[in-house]
Amino acid sequence: MAPFPQSNAISFLVGALVIAALACAGVALYQSGHSAGEEGERKTWQAKWDRQSAELAEARAQNVQLAREEEQRRQRTIDKVRQDAEQQIARVETDAAAASVVAAGMYEQASRLAARASQCSSHSSTAQSGDAAGQSAVVLADLLSRADARAGELAKAYDRARASGLACQSAYLSLKNPD
Repeated sequence: MAPFPQSNAISFLVGALVIAALACAGVALYQSGHSAGEEGERKTWQAKWDRQSAELAEARAQNVQLAREEEQRRQRTIDKVRQDAEQQIARVETDAAAASVVAAGMYEQASRLAARASQCSSHSSTAQSGDAAGQSAVVLADLLSRADARAGELAKAYDRARASGLACQSAYLSLKNPD
């Protein structure tokens, strides 16, 4: 009966070894499955992040392009407004120069009339009143030339300021209300 306990011990050891081997195999399978699951999940999330990153980069590039186009549109609008204002200011200065020529002609004519008035007053019968009339004509001609010169300066300044103001307003409205 002695062999019986020994065979029992061997079969117990063989069973224990089989159980241990199965347990090790199960643990190895679990770990490899768990690692494969983790790797698959990581790859899935990485693909999602990469796709979202690409979408965001594309959206950013489109927004940058749109911003550049808007900036260029605004600059073209401002350049056009500036060009129009410069043309209007040039017209104002041309008109002011033409007005100065007309004013010079008027001053010449007033001076001639004043000189004629002072020549007319040289008659002996109206000597006293003629001198006053001649001097009055000279004073009036001088006043006329000064007033006209000042009016020309004011008109030129006003026209220039108006053209600049309208250009500023146009530039502001073009940026505020893009068409």
